[in-house]
Amino acid sequence: MQFDPMTILLLVLAAVGVWAVVELALTIRKARSTVDEVGRNANETIEQVQPIISKLDGVMDDLQPSLRQVDPLMEKVSVSLDEVNVSLRQVNGILDDVSSVSETAAGVTGAVNQVANTAANAATGIVNKITGKKGEPAPAIEGAAPAQIEAADEAEEEQHNSGYVTYAEKPAEKSDAAEKSDDSASDSSENEGE
Repeated sequence: MQFDPMTILLLVLAAVGVWAVVELALTIRKARSTVDEVGRNANETIEQVQPIISKLDGVMDDLQPSLRQVDPLMEKVSVSLDEVNVSLRQVNGILDDVSSVSETAAGVTGAVNQVANTAANAATGIVNKITGKKGEPAPAIEGAAPAQIEAADEAEEEQHNSGYVTYAEKPAEKSDAAEKSDDSASDSSENEGE
């Protein structure tokens, strides 16, 4: 028997084919046993999960009435939030009113301070003209703004520059206390002379 290369090749291919069929049979057998094992594990897992699923079904049945009440509760919460928003808008309006009243009160206070400072400076100017003193400006009312004090000073300068005639100072007369001391001194000298 002579073996030509083609015959050798066919024999090798036949041996490889037999080996492949054997390997395929072994693989199928192992796969079958693996599939059977996976099936058993899946069945065991399903058996273990079934009580949990039945409990979850019971919980869902218990939650159904509660879930039905969630929608009305959400509507009530929404209405409550709307009312809170309306109340907050009203509070904002009130706070705006309070702010404007406070600003008005501050403006009125500033105006009253300015009027009072101007009146005080005018009175001081009049008293200074009567007494003939070059006056110091009247002290500003506490809380008056510097601009108000400057306005009062300008008003006082206008009064000084308004063309009023100022008279020269009179010679100082003796004060009542000095006259009394002179009278008592003359009385004591008369008493000594007697």
